[in-house]
Amino acid sequence: MTKSQSTMFALYHYESCPYCAKTRRAINDISIDVELRNIQLNHQYQIELLQGGHKTQVPCLRIDSLNGTTQWLYESDDIIQYLVQYQSDLFRITRMA
Repeated sequence: MTKSQSTMFALYHYESCPYCAKTRRAINDISIDVELRNIQLNHQYQIELLQGGHKTQVPCLRIDSLNGTTQWLYESDDIIQYLVQYQSDLFRITRMA
């Protein structure tokens, strides 16, 4: 997590999923800290995804806010749009500080 990033992110994915690859590329392009959790390499991640998000669909972004709330976001385009907006808001806030 960067100094000014107030939310922690984890992407549940697996390597051979094309939608996951698209999401990982976007995360890399916008330079935001996101923990990658491969559900095929670590069964515990698959369990977390099922318990928290109520399905094992990937990609899925887990959004943990400092206020203790957790959200689960599915669909690569929605995840990318959310992260781009988050990064834009974060940039604007840090420039004003």
